[in-house]
Amino acid sequence: MSIHSGIRVNMLPHVYNPKERPWCKPENAATEELKNQIENCPSGALSYEMNKQTDH
Repeated sequence: MSIHSGIRVNMLPHVYNPKERPWCKPENAATEELKNQIENCPSGALSYEMNKQTDH
């Protein structure tokens, strides 16, 4: 595990667990938590794209 992946695990341990499969469970965090963590990723290795909102 790299230093940067260790930071991800420490910030959101309920989302990232390298000992489990699947190791990444984004459904365990709120959208804002994920966005904040990704935007603060020191390596820039993570990114996200928001779903487009549609009017019903």
